[in-house]
Amino acid sequence: MEEKKGNGNRNENDFRDQSNENLENNVTRLLDKLIASHDRRIRPNYGGPPIEVNITAHVTTISAVSEVSMDYTLDLYLRQIWKDPRLAWESDVEDSLTIGIDMVKTIWTPDTFFPNEKKSFFHEATSHNSFLRIDSHGNVLRSIRLTVTANCPMSLHTSYGYSTKDIIYHWHGSNAVTIDENVHLAHFTIGEHYHIERTISLSTGNYSRLTAYFSFKRNIGFYLIQIYFPSSLIVVISWVSFWLNREAVQARVAIGVTTVLTMTTLMTSTNASLPKVSYVKSLDVFLGVCFFIVFASLLEYAAIGYLMKRTRNVPAASPVQYYETGYLFPLLFTYFNRKNFR
Repeated sequence: MEEKKGNGNRNENDFRDQSNENLENNVTRLLDKLIASHDRRIRPNYGGPPIEVNITAHVTTISAVSEVSMDYTLDLYLRQIWKDPRLAWESDVEDSLTIGIDMVKTIWTPDTFFPNEKKSFFHEATSHNSFLRIDSHGNVLRSIRLTVTANCPMSLHTSYGYSTKDIIYHWHGSNAVTIDENVHLAHFTIGEHYHIERTISLSTGNYSRLTAYFSFKRNIGFYLIQIYFPSSLIVVISWVSFWLNREAVQARVAIGVTTVLTMTTLMTSTNASLPKVSYVKSLDVFLGVCFFIVFASLLEYAAIGYLMKRTRNVPAASPVQYYETGYLFPLLFTYFNRKNFR
């Protein structure tokens, strides 16, 4: 009985291996057939209505938000969905096939790109982070993981060469753009985001464009600790000179000059980390008021010193004149009395 059972298991395994081998051969022949009848140089429905490409994006990280260069870097999974009737098949082999990246080089794919991109790259550790899925109806799903550094505001997707006569882009559903819940930034809080579809007109034609907007709210904690509190303390220190003796020249001058130079250094370092814009920011107003108060404290001592110097130069009334006018009459009066007594 045990020998018969062992033979049965071996026969079942052999049948399963044979079935898997037959399935693999069938899939290989199917892919070869699809590639042989496919011209990657021509878009689907060439000469007919434009092909519709649906886009979804899942943002995994947002980093390197720079106010100076006015750009930011994000990692995302970009998914493109379109239908190519040339890749449809009628077979009982599989309803859908997940294929490696090598298949992408043999079929037509949309020339999607980022118009405001500074630099971008695909992830290739440990292999190219992308996959291709095709179903029996010719629906194609391509997913890519990439990192993009883009200008603000960020217009995400558009076609480089195909106009709206050939390709029309759509967001795939109402939640086409999603952000991972673990995305956190040190200086900013991620606010609301939304996406729109529009058509732009260029000299070469009309092009379909998808745009995603991300809003960031600045965290004020860093600026309170590094800018607002130190600036306020510098202003208070400049007021110490008001309680010093007017004759303490060295102490008052040292406090005034030190606070002015410290305030100047703080303003310079703060503006170096911010974009060079032509309008006045609220931080510029605050630092400007602090600098004016500190500088006014130094001018106050200079004005007091000048007034004291003028006061010293004014000639005072001589006390000798007081004694001469105050005691002349009594002396004369005594002199005349003595003369009368004689």
